[in-house]
Amino acid sequence: EKYKIDPNSVGRLEVGTETLVDKSKSTKTVLMDLFPNNTDIEGATVINACYGGTAALLNAFNWVESDAWDGRYAIVVAVDIATYARGPARPTCGAGAVAVLIGRNAPLALIDPRERATHASNVYDFFKPDHSVEYPVVDGALSQVCYYRALEDCYNKFCNKVDALNGVDQSSQGGSKDGDHFDADSADYFVFHAPYNKLVQKSYGRMHFVDARRKHARKLEGKNLFAEEKKADEEDESDSPIAKEYLTKPIEDTYSDKALEGTLKNVSKSSYNTRLTDANAASKIVGNTYTASVFFGLASLVDKVGSRGELTNGKTAVVFSYGSGALATMYRLHIRDPTQSANETIGQGRIFTIDEMVKNLNIDQRLASR
Repeated sequence: EKYKIDPNSVGRLEVGTETLVDKSKSTKTVLMDLFPNNTDIEGATVINACYGGTAALLNAFNWVESDAWDGRYAIVVAVDIATYARGPARPTCGAGAVAVLIGRNAPLALIDPRERATHASNVYDFFKPDHSVEYPVVDGALSQVCYYRALEDCYNKFCNKVDALNGVDQSSQGGSKDGDHFDADSADYFVFHAPYNKLVQKSYGRMHFVDARRKHARKLEGKNLFAEEKKADEEDESDSPIAKEYLTKPIEDTYSDKALEGTLKNVSKSSYNTRLTDANAASKIVGNTYTASVFFGLASLVDKVGSRGELTNGKTAVVFSYGSGALATMYRLHIRDPTQSANETIGQGRIFTIDEMVKNLNIDQRLASR
């Protein structure tokens, strides 16, 4: 209704959720009541803790860019009720749903599908073995470590892929300067899965930690540098607020280091305020929304930055999605100005813009009216 979209122009609908209405029946089929005259809609329900919506999104991207695409839209719905038993996690509870329209020539675009990296592993940090109980079994400390592991794995791979796509040599002898490499300050904005805001702050700090370790590793590879260059490198590293011993310490031994955590918070504070504050604004009010969380962050970014007229052509947002169990993906979205209809084959003639998104989101007013 808000975007005046004909239900018959939708060809794919997929739901990401872990709040199931039935152990067998897909939640997607429940939403088919919204399409009374259109049964030709692909998609199902995707489940993996907080990652299901992102899996559905990647499926939609692939469909729209494939030979199977028939010119119609895809819709991804990420929805959950986040509930915890009595204890320290209960204050983070929340509930939310986000519907995302997917099509070609969008103002937020995955321009190069190679700009993404995924982490998959088998861990039991958060799971729901008893379907008669609404609360999950959670190992909070393990879950935080799993989040860090997934983030750092995705981030390392993502940096390598982006550098390779940009022709940046990973070795210290390839002629590339440190400023050429992708790092935590390269994107205009970041959007993280946000179970609670403090975890996002600490995780972004760890991205700066990974940057320092990557830079140090590149310099160790250049052992054949001239003595003068080596001395300059040592002086450069001595100016770093991150103690040198952390740069080679096993990374697993750093996850519970409070002194390092404080240092990384200070190192990343300014960049965090610039690149993540807007995306985290809404989740700080609503709380954890599981699968919807990262999409809620993206909506908050569009609403806040877009309303200031700052989400302009050429800017980028890197998104990190995590789901316990564990699956995670990091990908990059590009902001652009669509110039032509992407749906001429179905006669839509629509061009979507950031301004139109901002007008319809209006998140502050909607939250205030609850």
